[in-house]
Amino acid sequence: MPIATVNPANGETLKTFDELDAGQIEQRLAAAHAAFRSHRTTGFAERARLLDRAADLLDQDRDDIARTMTIEMGKPIAAARAEAAKCAKAMRWYARNAERLLADEHPSQADVADAGA
Repeated sequence: MPIATVNPANGETLKTFDELDAGQIEQRLAAAHAAFRSHRTTGFAERARLLDRAADLLDQDRDDIARTMTIEMGKPIAAARAEAAKCAKAMRWYARNAERLLADEHPSQADVADAGA
């Protein structure tokens, strides 16, 4: 049975997609697993570069992405543009801060003493 993308405002079917059979799903899962195994060894600098690139693409295609959100979810166009911009901003923030946020923490003796107070 095909899967349809429907405009919630008027019920119009915008596009249909064929279901995948079990073999196609297995192929995609295997490809995703291989990508995960490769990506998990990627350093912070490369991950930051990829996040920045994705953010650039979001900014570049913001109007098209916003139109899709509006058509598929009924979100007002201004809110959809703002959401795409917010996502790009968040991606850039994580690109700059992920390494610091994920660094190992080693509490000092003073921190340990304060925690027991």
